[in-house]
Amino acid sequence: MAQYHSQPRRSPGDETSQQHRDRWREQQSGFQVQMSTVPGDTLVAAAFLAYLGYFNEEQRAMMMVDIKEHMENTQPAVAIKENLALAEYLSTPDERLTWGRNGLPADNLCTENAIMVEHFNRYPLMIDPSGQAVEFLLKQKAEFKIQKTSFLDDAF
Repeated sequence: MAQYHSQPRRSPGDETSQQHRDRWREQQSGFQVQMSTVPGDTLVAAAFLAYLGYFNEEQRAMMMVDIKEHMENTQPAVAIKENLALAEYLSTPDERLTWGRNGLPADNLCTENAIMVEHFNRYPLMIDPSGQAVEFLLKQKAEFKIQKTSFLDDAF
């Protein structure tokens, strides 16, 4: 005669209630750490958008190090995520995929520039000898029916 168990059998992969509580506590502490860095991360992102668009990639990286050091040395120190990736913080994966489909190269500088273009209500002056930025903008903003012109055009 088969024996019946009062509780359902657990497979070896099932968590015990203690493991479940431990996992939740770990996630809760991780969430608290993430929340503690939100003000600092936001300040770094705002400084990036407001001041660093003019500079090249190397200068931006140096200035970001300076900004982060300054914020960490203030009293009280402003917590910043150690591995803050501004491209991921300021854009969504869907936006980055759309930009890639519209011809934006996948390097960090191009992604940062696309973020700046998307966050401003005016287009910045772009020096684009390769023509990649122009082609990207024409595809990205196709609904605005932007027309490309040049100083070499007879109608200019």
